[in-house]
Amino acid sequence: MAGLPLVERAWALPVGLAAVLAVIALVAWALQLMQTAVDQQEFSLMLAGCMVCSAAVGLATVMVMTLNGLPL
Repeated sequence: MAGLPLVERAWALPVGLAAVLAVIALVAWALQLMQTAVDQQEFSLMLAGCMVCSAAVGLATVMVMTLNGLPL
């Protein structure tokens, strides 16, 4: 059974672009946190950067599933 898209076709492009921008912003923030962690030799900032990256991956996964009508 094929799932129905959760987003109407007319909204797919704007929602997709907004989600891509959010993922790019999250990855940029994670890289900034990791660079600061290296500069200050602070492990907790590196861990925070990894957590932000994993959030970006999760957001991208849900975005692809939602826009393609895959079941969540």
